[in-house]
Amino acid sequence: MIYLDNGATSLKKPKAVADAVYQAIVSEDYGNPSRGSYDQSLNALRALMEVRMTVADYFSLDDPLKVVLTPNITYGLNFVIKSLFKAPDHIITSVSEHNSVLRPLYDLEERGGSLSFLGLNEDFSIKIADIEKHINKNTKAIVITAASNVSGRITDLKRVSEIARANNLILIIDGAQSAGCLEFSMKDFDQTIFCFTGHKSLHGPQGTGGCLIKGDFAFDQVFAGGSGFDSFSKHQPNVLPELFEPGTANVPSFLGLKAGIEELIKNPPYKKIQDLTRLLYTELKKNDKLEFYTSFTHENAPVVSFNIKDMAANEVGQRLYDEYGLCVRTGSHCAPLFHKWVGTEDRGIVRLSLSSYNTEEEIMKAVKAIEELSNK
Repeated sequence: MIYLDNGATSLKKPKAVADAVYQAIVSEDYGNPSRGSYDQSLNALRALMEVRMTVADYFSLDDPLKVVLTPNITYGLNFVIKSLFKAPDHIITSVSEHNSVLRPLYDLEERGGSLSFLGLNEDFSIKIADIEKHINKNTKAIVITAASNVSGRITDLKRVSEIARANNLILIIDGAQSAGCLEFSMKDFDQTIFCFTGHKSLHGPQGTGGCLIKGDFAFDQVFAGGSGFDSFSKHQPNVLPELFEPGTANVPSFLGLKAGIEELIKNPPYKKIQDLTRLLYTELKKNDKLEFYTSFTHENAPVVSFNIKDMAANEVGQRLYDEYGLCVRTGSHCAPLFHKWVGTEDRGIVRLSLSSYNTEEEIMKAVKAIEELSNK
């Protein structure tokens, strides 16, 4: 079996991640944070602070208390979008977005807000130059992906940030496909919220994610519940990170995330991932029976997407697994507007997504399998 669906979740993770989760449970050292003055409760509180410090250090965020920990990036994006915006706010986004962005924005639209969508260039890059055309008096934010989960095309976030800053707009970044495989520093951004997931290229457990918050924001309550303090208030404490962390935290999994990030800090994977992605793209491009939805230039998220001419994506994915043991993603990838833009709503797209645990040998086996299948 060759696993090439790391854009969905990483399968191979550092042993240190499993060890951290296991030890957190079997040690009996971690209780419910902020719920008691005994050692186990305090240990959990300290552990979460250490997680925040590790995340903040990795992404160059000065204040670890501005690291919000969530069950996944979908929760994080929903929290910030639903907390910050209401009618008649106007948001600029793109047709390259995942449903984790689109659906909360559509919910805003149904409640009286409005949306504008940036299209794509021929190389699948977002038409950033069109942002200022869409800005009006009600525009509050730009919500945009760091890298497409279909094409892997990287967004020029610094350019987007410059436009946002010049127009006093909030920038919210969906970092699901970039965190851990592409270098990113919060030092380069202001009035920005970067949302990430832990279980993909950060190699943490599923059920982990969060938001990095830099700037001053008028957040409103979204969810409410136990906070461990201020129990007589009728509302969730309006301070970070507690505002977006109601209820009991998943301490064992977040300790696993911490271990995953520490491995990335010790062994940066960026060059290896780019080399593997370039090899896969270059070799597949030799096959004239493939139609591509990735345009690799000097850098790309570790994603290569294509279709075999005259074959449905789902058939390709099933046969690649049944006949060659390749695990790939097919279908609509939770990115409906991208598919409408490129005309694959019915057909779907085949996506191969890599991790630093993949090898050149696996890449070449995948290329050979796709070549054989395309010639059957």
